[in-house]
Amino acid sequence: MGLFDRIKKTGTNEDAGATAARKYSEALSYLQYNRYSDALWCLDEALASDPSNAPAWNDKGRILSLQGKRTEAILCYDKAIELRPKTAVYYHNKGDALAIFGDIEAADQCFIEALRYDPDNVVYLTSHARMLAGIGNYREADDIMNRVCKAEPRAPEHWFNRATMLYDAGKLEDAITCYSAVIEIAPGHAVSYFNCGNAFRDLGKYEEAVARYDRALKYDRTMTGAMNNKGVVLSCLGKHLEAYDCFRRVLIALPDAPDIWYKKGYELLQLGEFSDAVTAFDTALSYCSDEDAELKVRINIEKEKALMQKM
Repeated sequence: MGLFDRIKKTGTNEDAGATAARKYSEALSYLQYNRYSDALWCLDEALASDPSNAPAWNDKGRILSLQGKRTEAILCYDKAIELRPKTAVYYHNKGDALAIFGDIEAADQCFIEALRYDPDNVVYLTSHARMLAGIGNYREADDIMNRVCKAEPRAPEHWFNRATMLYDAGKLEDAITCYSAVIEIAPGHAVSYFNCGNAFRDLGKYEEAVARYDRALKYDRTMTGAMNNKGVVLSCLGKHLEAYDCFRRVLIALPDAPDIWYKKGYELLQLGEFSDAVTAFDTALSYCSDEDAELKVRINIEKEKALMQKM
């Protein structure tokens, strides 16, 4: 091969590398705006010019995963890992994809592999803990989340994740402690107040639950779940007028919800408003679907009570 041929070949390789870099940069720009089809086209162009571009394979895997294309996504992650077998984030991203598709065991193996190369990464540790909790291994999951919280004690998301795992494990007092830690760090975190209220409710501490629901609603007035649960707890406390007002408010946002109409009717029944209770129960029945068989039974039982009282 002569000098001219060597120069031509080198120039071709440089052109291909420049094209790959340019297309990959364009893909990243599209990804910032969630323009996945455009990003995917650019990634394919980049990979056609440079098939050894591991980051491009990884990002293609991310897009395909978001599009629900499991097989193609995993193949892309595997290609990225083949090219750079010690890059922890590729294992983690593959694990995330597998978790989305419900393959918990395979996902966790990927998270464990990511931790092999980056053992102190709190994101990877949290993902591993999430998988352990998913299979009911709450003790080991909490041990890991305890380590994460100690590593970054002022990060509210760690305390929140730990609290949620503890709640799911039935460790309500510990969950309340962790949700309280979130609130201390981020006082306006409405979801933590809401979840903390649910834990107090499950413990039968209804006054404390109402207080937490009120705080959640202070920071997020659109949180219908908090208003609904507040109504349920107030009803347990025998405060039926206040409970009725909660369900009335929820129905402004969810006018077609049969369970809320049922709860409103129940509170009207407790308040002695029998005609209005029957009307609420009838409205609840009108919104019920075939999947609401159990709810229909409850509605009809309470409706009969209201009709008997009305006579």
